[in-house]
Amino acid sequence: MKFRALSQIVPDPEAFVSAPPDRPQVWSMPPGPIVGLLGLTDFDRMLQQGIPASVLRVVRAGVNLPASEFTWGSRPIERPFADHVRPGAIGNLLRDGSTVVLDVLHRFWEPVGDFCRRLSYEVGLPASATGFVTPANHTGFPFHHDEGGNLLVQTVGSKTWRLREPLADRPLSHETARANKPTEAQWERISQQPPALEVTLRPGDVLWIPRGWLHSGSATDEPSVHVAVGFVPMLSRYWLAGQLVARLDERRAEFAGLRDEVPWGMAQRPELLTSVVADLIKELTAILPLLDSGDAAADIAKEIRKTFLEPPLTPVSAALAGPADPDTAVVMVTESLFAVEGTGDGRVRLVQAAGALTVSGAAAQFVRTRWERDDQEPWCARDLTPEVDEATALGVVQALLKAGIVRRLDRL
Repeated sequence: MKFRALSQIVPDPEAFVSAPPDRPQVWSMPPGPIVGLLGLTDFDRMLQQGIPASVLRVVRAGVNLPASEFTWGSRPIERPFADHVRPGAIGNLLRDGSTVVLDVLHRFWEPVGDFCRRLSYEVGLPASATGFVTPANHTGFPFHHDEGGNLLVQTVGSKTWRLREPLADRPLSHETARANKPTEAQWERISQQPPALEVTLRPGDVLWIPRGWLHSGSATDEPSVHVAVGFVPMLSRYWLAGQLVARLDERRAEFAGLRDEVPWGMAQRPELLTSVVADLIKELTAILPLLDSGDAAADIAKEIRKTFLEPPLTPVSAALAGPADPDTAVVMVTESLFAVEGTGDGRVRLVQAAGALTVSGAAAQFVRTRWERDDQEPWCARDLTPEVDEATALGVVQALLKAGIVRRLDRL
């Protein structure tokens, strides 16, 4: 595994992947690659291109402002864009000290999308990104915790972060959704103590915030831009247990009892509900071991893969700009594949999020080798010859292009 993305933001990628730190960490990384992820003018460009209000938040004094304050609304504009963000309004709100938050940044800014796609491949979890712009001397959000761990990557200016110990041990996703901020009583208690960590991030600095840790950031005397890279959905053993129970809907005789309705009136008869619950616990204890762990794991893996970013496709140019020829240069998009599996008969399955592509013959070994090399060296259909005839080689390249497994060098 080549950690091309993770090595830009973490000094020891292998250690980080094998055992993510359970306490906050700060790393000063070479700023060159990092600061190019997102800048102030990049936000301007996205706003001019058009951003729906559903993915942008404006926060003032810790409160989300209504979208009506920064969309076109009733102003004269093409009707389909009435719920899009109005760039001029964002400028005014920033001048007033508001923080602008762009969710799913990876969907709108190609450098961040490419980074998250590669990072997902390297860590084995779906990575997503959120962009934050905070004016000088203002605070974005009060203390809160997030669903999963986050890597905060500072790209412009500086921001001072204060972190406090978790209020609850390893909160689950639904617990975070229900309450991710301290209550007044909790804040009165914890605010009497100094933060567990206080640090100012500058371009090139990265802060790792484990799940559950309370955090709040304030821009210094200059504006701040940072990218929060997270791994959501957060996959816990609790989540996995739910996935296993959900598979008890298989139409097997051993699972048929779960289809029975529970007795009516249980809410008024606690002793009856207690008895039913006790019986169900016994039944689950007996039937859960009947699930085939291999089949269940394969099904769950398919569901997880669906949450990863899809390969970067160029559907219009691919469909209309003319097909590839034997000398069309392409490069492998390693992160578009989850695995390359041999079938035992000389073929390989190229496993993607939404399915798989099978390649046979000498082309199979060629593609597997290219994927394992994980580099950006160009190649073309003619490189498969003479082991593969030219027409077949070209067909392989065109199939890989359509699936996003390779990209044309002249359209990168």
